Amino acid sequence: MKASDLFVKALDNEGVEFIFGLPGEENIDLLDSLGGSGIKFITTRHEQGAAFMADVYGRLTGKPGVCLSTLGPGASNLVTGVANAHLDKVPVVALTGQTARNKLHKESHQNVDTLKLFSGITKYNQAVILPETIPEIVRKSFATSVRETPGASHIQLPQDVAASEVEEIQMLHIPTEKVPTVSPVLIKEAAEAINKAKNPIILAGNGVIRSKAWKEVSDLVDATNVPIVGTFMAKGIVPFNHPRNLFIVGGKPYPPGMRPLHSSDLVIAIGFDLVEYDPVTWNADRSRQIINIHSFAAELDEHFPVSVDMTGDIALAIRELAPLVNKRKDTTVHDEIRDRRLREMTEIKDKSQVMPKAVMKALTRDLPENTVLISDVGLHKVWVSRWYHPSKAGKTIIFNGFASMGGSLPGAIAAKLACPQDTVVSVCGDGGFMMNVQELETATRLGLKFAVVLFNDGKFSLIEKEQIDNGFKPSHISFKNPDFGLLAKSFGIHHEHCSSEEEFDSALQGFLEDEKLTLIEVKL
Repeated sequence: MKASDLFVKALDNEGVEFIFGLPGEENIDLLDSLGGSGIKFITTRHEQGAAFMADVYGRLTGKPGVCLSTLGPGASNLVTGVANAHLDKVPVVALTGQTARNKLHKESHQNVDTLKLFSGITKYNQAVILPETIPEIVRKSFATSVRETPGASHIQLPQDVAASEVEEIQMLHIPTEKVPTVSPVLIKEAAEAINKAKNPIILAGNGVIRSKAWKEVSDLVDATNVPIVGTFMAKGIVPFNHPRNLFIVGGKPYPPGMRPLHSSDLVIAIGFDLVEYDPVTWNADRSRQIINIHSFAAELDEHFPVSVDMTGDIALAIRELAPLVNKRKDTTVHDEIRDRRLREMTEIKDKSQVMPKAVMKALTRDLPENTVLISDVGLHKVWVSRWYHPSKAGKTIIFNGFASMGGSLPGAIAAKLACPQDTVVSVCGDGGFMMNVQELETATRLGLKFAVVLFNDGKFSLIEKEQIDNGFKPSHISFKNPDFGLLAKSFGIHHEHCSSEEEFDSALQGFLEDEKLTLIEVKL
């Protein structure tokens, strides 16, 4: 059999459903082999879009998303999306073509060392040199990608290897892996520390979402009355109106008086990855004791002083911890912070907040429970994080590790493919939207139906705010946008222009009733 057929057989063995990418001369054998398989190849308009699609597929399914490119510029175009997945601990497998092995030692057309290119953004990074090693390399790539901590893998397949002949090789067995349990001694130590604390708080992170332990975390809050905050990537664990919900932390802290972590003496970090919110921001004086509950050992950081490191099955550890923790009676300090934060959500400090808050209010109120909402990166990410409140965990995607712009539109495509019964909404600014706007063609070609909520203000607003906050005069942040109505028409999609709360409410209701591919432009 041809080596590319063996490669596809190995991908089939891993249960690969979609591969996102672009064709190239060096991967035509693999593409030909895919044609005879059940794997769907999604042709994208840019490799960066393909990597973002693999990223979001990996987040929603827990299985590695797969993206494909040719060598050289195709491979380098994958890098941003792969890095975005890797730093957010998302399982992704990137496949790249390469020139023939007899050219690798010298200067040749489009040949760069793609292994070095991917070396800093992958957990596993391997070239296929001998075709008979394909089953082992594919199996190791996928297995490494999903194991804690999850991340990206890269396989380089040279053109001559893909085209070579090889005897059929039996696929490797995929074992069922069990997450280790946390020591009962550590669970008891953690309970004792929580019971002694004056104002403990739960800090829930992305690991809660990855491990699907949100019910256990919610039950812990109910059983102990300990308040909870979540990172940007851990929204929806407890309902918005839950009295112990102190909402979200991340990015720049709120003003004094609205900082729940600062008002705590013990932080129960559950599934918290340090990349989500630098501990120096909320524990600069290192006075707060940390209990770490995660599926891997805590990262070493002077501002994250872990006293009890509970490494293992997050859900099981919480279930065993909850009965040992006394129910809190006095929550006055954090109750006051919740009240202040609730007022901040409804108060309009200046006219620049009118439409953003109105949009987030409508999305919170009107989107069904089974909505996947994906935020791009920019000032609107702060709005989504602070003012949008999903009714279900695991359905809100906010890029917050590598935090690359341009991912929400291609991500919405992957979300609709991975979760076809869910409502899908992409929220983006005009800066990020225009970085991968070409993927609208991919969405229309595939017949997908989702909404893109586009904030249009003609500038990089987050950078402008940073410049102002640091005493600089805003500069180099403005640009001219196209007519988004004509742009939408050229792609054959529906467009709504909104300048008021009433217009946005109407546009959103129209999308929810018809559920067609819709660009909802919000003019700021």
